[in-house]
Amino acid sequence: MPRESAASPPPNSITAAAEAAGAFAPIMPPPPNLQGKTVRANWNATALAYLGDSVWELYVRRHFFFPPSRLTRYYEGVASQVRAETQESYYELLKAGAFLSEAEAEVLAWGRNARVNVPPRFKASGSHAISYKRATAVECLVGYLYLTDAPRLHQLMLHLGISGDARDGRAAISL
Repeated sequence: MPRESAASPPPNSITAAAEAAGAFAPIMPPPPNLQGKTVRANWNATALAYLGDSVWELYVRRHFFFPPSRLTRYYEGVASQVRAETQESYYELLKAGAFLSEAEAEVLAWGRNARVNVPPRFKASGSHAISYKRATAVECLVGYLYLTDAPRLHQLMLHLGISGDARDGRAAISL
């Protein structure tokens, strides 16, 4: 296996330079070929939330991967960000600001209003069910943007402080 050269620049500085130049393309698996189908007409909000959940987790895992650390620290950081209660905080941040386009705000509302099976841990109180629905809304938006506009998805994640580059000075919401 080849060894890394000490003279080569760290990958994050390459990413930052490319992003600053406007040439950054997020490195993720490409979305599937939708064969000309429109997303909202062919997939429901819960299906998009299902996909968005995995995309969200990949971004969050990437966010906590640097600097190198122990596995338990990675786990604790990720677990804190993939919780419905934390995603609800991101929902509130998106609703309160002017970051989302009108179409994105509609997708967020569509996801919030989706008919979902609320897990038992959320059924104890009605307010927790609302948290779960708001988290589903965020995941729906992430899934939608992943399929329709990956660069905008990356902008969204940067806006929320989940960039994958620990040197950008932003922090994800913590509860």
